[in-house]
Amino acid sequence: MSAADRLASELTALDSGAGVLALPDAGVVRVSGPGHRDVLQRVLSQDLDGLDPGRGRLALLLTPKGQFRAVMAVFGGAGETQLLAPPGRAAEVAGALSKFLMLSRCTAQADASAGVAVVGAAWLDAAAAAGADRSVLAGGATIVGTGWLDAAAAAAADPAAVAGGDADSGREALWFGRTMLGVPGATALGAAEGALHAAGAREVSREAVELLRIRHGVPAWGNELTGTTLPPEVGIEGEAISSTKGCYVGQETMARMATYGHPTRSLSGLRQVGGPLEPPELPLPLTAAGEDRPRASLTSWGLHPRHGGVGLALVRRELAVPGTHLASPGRVFEVASFPLW
Repeated sequence: MSAADRLASELTALDSGAGVLALPDAGVVRVSGPGHRDVLQRVLSQDLDGLDPGRGRLALLLTPKGQFRAVMAVFGGAGETQLLAPPGRAAEVAGALSKFLMLSRCTAQADASAGVAVVGAAWLDAAAAAGADRSVLAGGATIVGTGWLDAAAAAAADPAAVAGGDADSGREALWFGRTMLGVPGATALGAAEGALHAAGAREVSREAVELLRIRHGVPAWGNELTGTTLPPEVGIEGEAISSTKGCYVGQETMARMATYGHPTRSLSGLRQVGGPLEPPELPLPLTAAGEDRPRASLTSWGLHPRHGGVGLALVRRELAVPGTHLASPGRVFEVASFPLW
């Protein structure tokens, strides 16, 4: 089977079933110490008051001027708060938060370990069959516009987790109702991979999951979310930033933007309509027809086996209109509405 056929098969499976993606660099940041929740409340963009044990909320760490620094899912607990970071980013999240905790008796420890993500239309069925508590993962969950899944994740005795039983069945895994990959699903840290395969979930590639993220226009750390990005530019502020809590780092900038103005750029989907189908070097500056100065930046790109090159770009608002053509030397893209297919 060719690489394109295998990718097409994975995408088809995810449309109706469940897929398992190995995460060798998954990780959790454990924040603990007296008053640690108060410190997080003063620093992070999300309102953490009333966050019940096991419930999760997406939050950002911003610079004083409102640019992106880190993204995480904050899960409440009785003695500690667990932060689910995007794969490979736990140490960065812990390091960034430690600067705010250094004058307290609180700590942020990265607990990097191998895990898996279960994704696809039937991810909840697969997780339940692998030993997760369906009502815990699904109870009270809502799927929001950006595609992230917010779900209850555990009982108070073991926040953000479902535990107990035979390790080989997946019951000893820590289950979080998010993937932090830009697609709905769950993350399991521990012995869950074999149980998920036994439940009928097939192995899928990071490439397939990335295409689903691009399809729905979900920003990713390192691509769309960088030190030069303001959250309203990528549409993440509605879920990750509280509009009612008091001060947090970057709050003044976010409040001014919400009250007096709008970002000059927005996150747009692109279809490649001309040029080579090899991965471009990112970020890739793009210009509008008849112009020499870049007005957009391609930040994510993938090759769909049927739809060709697709991507995400930060585009000047006046050009972020479906049908607009943007180009780089040798490539031409067309702005398209989400979902891209």
